[in-house]
Amino acid sequence: MKQRISPVSEPEHVSAAKVGKSSQSVASAQPNYASARKTIHFLTEEWGWTAFPLVLFIFTRLALLGFSQIGLTLIPTLFWEHRAQPFLQQYPALDGLCRWDCEHFGIIARLGYTEAWRTNFFPLLPAMSLALHTVTGMEVELAMLAVANLAGLGAYLAIYQIFTMLADEAAARWGLMLFAAYPFAFFQATAYPESLMISSSAIAILLALRGHHILAGFILGYGVLARHLTLFAGAGLLAAQIRQRGIHPRRFLLSPAILGLVLPWLFLALYCLYQYTAFGDPLAFAHARSSNWGELAWWGVHDLLAAQDVNEHVRTMYAYLPFGLLTTVGAVALFFRREWIELGAFAIVFMIALWAIGMWGLGRYTASCWPAFLPLGVWLAKRPVLQGPVIGLFALFQGLFFFLFSHQFVIL
Repeated sequence: MKQRISPVSEPEHVSAAKVGKSSQSVASAQPNYASARKTIHFLTEEWGWTAFPLVLFIFTRLALLGFSQIGLTLIPTLFWEHRAQPFLQQYPALDGLCRWDCEHFGIIARLGYTEAWRTNFFPLLPAMSLALHTVTGMEVELAMLAVANLAGLGAYLAIYQIFTMLADEAAARWGLMLFAAYPFAFFQATAYPESLMISSSAIAILLALRGHHILAGFILGYGVLARHLTLFAGAGLLAAQIRQRGIHPRRFLLSPAILGLVLPWLFLALYCLYQYTAFGDPLAFAHARSSNWGELAWWGVHDLLAAQDVNEHVRTMYAYLPFGLLTTVGAVALFFRREWIELGAFAIVFMIALWAIGMWGLGRYTASCWPAFLPLGVWLAKRPVLQGPVIGLFALFQGLFFFLFSHQFVIL
């Protein structure tokens, strides 16, 4: 009779070890939710603050593109038919963003400074656009719009970070929304150097607030090549250094940080050197304003109020006045808080210059006075009943002025 052989059972500790290994392999095969949560938390903590300015930027750009598409499709020749950039005629959404100075910057990007009077249009926008055109092959007009709007996004991010440093989140958000809805903020989406000026001045002041004075001066100097008015932000860099290092002359002047105040002027000096080499006139850009645009180029508010000939230029300047007063109030309000003094130094010097000699550009230049929108945001954050009407009114006027600008009316 054959004996039945029963299976040999494994020792208990061996079975337990196998079960443990099996559990570990199953656990390792499952997603590591804890690690993913940590990654999401890190991104939220480090970069979550960018969500608001990014969404606001996208919304404003889509609104302008849509408005341009509708306006130029329905009434393509409302005022006079002049398309400075023929390539854009087939894209009305983009075409409305390329008017007036856009033509000059496009010519400079393609041909360089062939005439001395074109030096009034500073070189940073055409130079960066030419570089993008060379690398990607995209049309110069598209490159100019891309450069301007990427700088505009950088400006939103830098301004929002400064505002959240100096005020609570609600005030920072309303301040940035006022800045974005301001009637002449559309210039920051056009092929103009305004967004380059704003982003460089905001980044420079942000760096100065954090104590990086030499780098701040370099970034501001870079922005000077977009518009010489960027130099006024140097008042903010000076205020930051005085607050952080005191005003003892020896200690102040012998510090390496003083280079941060000198660098912006060196950038301007380099541009003047180029003008001297090319045209024999280191101040060709300033002389060009008088020779090509006449006395209007240097008008102050006193000239406007005393004007006898009320032509289209004068009427347009009058339309700028209430909005210029608003940003002036914001600039003055910056001096009511000690922690805002750096922004106040920049804004008040900037606004004084505009009222004294900058009436022709009071619209787009007041839109560049971004520090003034911080106290306005603080004020609006405390008045919920006014928030919707104020933003809506701003947006309504922005749509009006942009419609006129895109149809070649004299909105400069």
